[in-house]
Amino acid sequence: MYLIRFHGGLGNQMFEYTFYCFFKNRLKERGIDTALLKADLTWFDRNWQEHQGYELKRVFGIELPAATYEEVAKVHEYYPRYYKFAGFRYLSRQIAKRKNAKRPMPEGHIFNFGPEQYVYDPQFENLDPEKDWYIEGVFCSDAYLKYCETEVRKNLTFAQPMDAEDAATAEGMRQQDSVAVHVRRGDYVGNVFDILGTEYYERAAEKIRETVKEPVFYVFSDDVEYIRQNFAFLGDYRMIHHSGKDSYRDMQMMSCCRHMIIANSSFSYWGAVLGEKEGSVIVAPKQYKADEQLALARDHWTLL
Repeated sequence: MYLIRFHGGLGNQMFEYTFYCFFKNRLKERGIDTALLKADLTWFDRNWQEHQGYELKRVFGIELPAATYEEVAKVHEYYPRYYKFAGFRYLSRQIAKRKNAKRPMPEGHIFNFGPEQYVYDPQFENLDPEKDWYIEGVFCSDAYLKYCETEVRKNLTFAQPMDAEDAATAEGMRQQDSVAVHVRRGDYVGNVFDILGTEYYERAAEKIRETVKEPVFYVFSDDVEYIRQNFAFLGDYRMIHHSGKDSYRDMQMMSCCRHMIIANSSFSYWGAVLGEKEGSVIVAPKQYKADEQLALARDHWTLL
């Protein structure tokens, strides 16, 4: 059995789904039954308040074969189930802890984080189908997307239509040399992701203006006041922000723009991927995190 762990926000889930598609296709090519491959979605039971929970089904209508708690325990470890009441949750954690203490951890655990997640890992080509494997990571390498890009783009189609106001704005974006500018604040401020100041966005806007005759800027951010105080260099721009369960609409509308200035964020990475067209100019940060000298960007994008 092969289990791929899904976790994190929407952007990370989309990377994990891309890897899932890559891995499933490789199994087919090797003549291995793809029924052996399942998604471990139990992280969302225990972290349902993180971001907006599991969104691939709600946003894109994607159905994945989900592993049961028993199957996860067989391949990886006992996970405590989620219960509504705190007392049951506590008891569940204690039971899982005792069960894990009584048995050796399975050997087939692949932990694909850190610098490894940005590059193609050849070990995924030939994992022994006679063994059980638990695969955990984010899988940011562009190689996985290139391998199954047509399939991924087709399946990552927004399931629900926009409301009338957003639809009208999106149509205007399609008719203009529109530029989506994503500025992520919120959970990034004060940690290793807090590395982009206004200097990056000023330089990126200059790069856009060098190649785009009449850029029209649309700023997507969760910190409207910060934008008002610091982004006058853009000139006229339109502010767009959706919150809560509608947060994904920002990505949907970003994908309607012709050009993009992205943040060091998987959310805006996918907005750019889904929206990239012939002639698009995509500007991305050359560094994703303060403690890693690596970029979250496709090979042909402009890095600053």
